Amino acid sequence: MASPVAAMIQAARELSLDELVEVGDSLAGTWSQHPVARGIPVAELSAAAADARGRPGIGRLRDALQLVRPRVDSRRETMLRLLVIRAGLPEPDVNLKKFGADGSYVGKPDLSYEGAKLALEFQGDHHRLDRETWRRDLRRRERFEDAGWRVVLVSDDDLVGRAAVELISRVRAHLRRSG
Repeated sequence: MASPVAAMIQAARELSLDELVEVGDSLAGTWSQHPVARGIPVAELSAAAADARGRPGIGRLRDALQLVRPRVDSRRETMLRLLVIRAGLPEPDVNLKKFGADGSYVGKPDLSYEGAKLALEFQGDHHRLDRETWRRDLRRRERFEDAGWRVVLVSDDDLVGRAAVELISRVRAHLRRSG
């Protein structure tokens, strides 16, 4: 059985750039179902790719690893982050804890812009179908708004087509207003 890093290198020949970023974010992040396949330092992933030079797809994997970030909690967070940076917006923080002016914990948004007090929160179906998740999300959103943050809720629909263009336009406008 291949290690998670070896499996990523083997899969490089078959996967697209974005799929490789998703794999890398999973390995460096927290969302793999397998404990040995999460929390792997990006430097370790990059070193393994460097050692595998000449293998099919390894150039694409090295490009993907430039876009991999630690602390990612889901595939959709990766997709949202790639959408944002490819639109030319500044790269957001990924899952960093935020605190109010009084030092109280506010929450940990999926993506955020500290200076603009803008949080992007991906909302999968489980956020509306699971009663406790829905209630926890409501309380967290209130805490962010009470601390002066703007929370933008994002769904699958917002990641493609016209809705993605509108989402990027809203984020860009907010960043300009606060900049």
